[in-house]
Amino acid sequence: MTTARSPRDSLPKRAHLHQVFESYLNQLGLRQTRQRRIILDAVLASGRHVDAETIANEVKKTDSSIGLATVYRTLKMMTDSQILVERHFGGDRASFEFADQGDEHHDHLICKQCGEIVEFYDEELERRQEDVAKNLGFKLTHHKMELFAECLSSDKCDRKNSK
Repeated sequence: MTTARSPRDSLPKRAHLHQVFESYLNQLGLRQTRQRRIILDAVLASGRHVDAETIANEVKKTDSSIGLATVYRTLKMMTDSQILVERHFGGDRASFEFADQGDEHHDHLICKQCGEIVEFYDEELERRQEDVAKNLGFKLTHHKMELFAECLSSDKCDRKNSK
């Protein structure tokens, strides 16, 4: 059975990420600045795959002095601290999602036209991958699956492309 997952499903589990990030910064001898806190809040509020430009546009609503370079540096620190994972889904922009914090494993389905990313989990597909590895003499430890497709609803893609 395939189930779509919303990245927002795990938001309550992520409430502690401010502490995780602050601890990481302390280890580096850095402070948790107001700008970093605003950027983390924007990432948390997004609850989805997000790129640096989208976060920069969001944080400018709170503090117009936060530039794109600061957002990129902070996202890099969040990736280094294992709060976020950087993904490349076939465009020129990196996308960021929350690192696995004990959440259920998921794969990605990406529309080539509008860029929509759907997280999904399919138990049968997971079993088949383990079977394939075993049949070829391997023990599967982990995997990353990204399926590229086109939305069946052209209206959906048209709306996204007109932004």
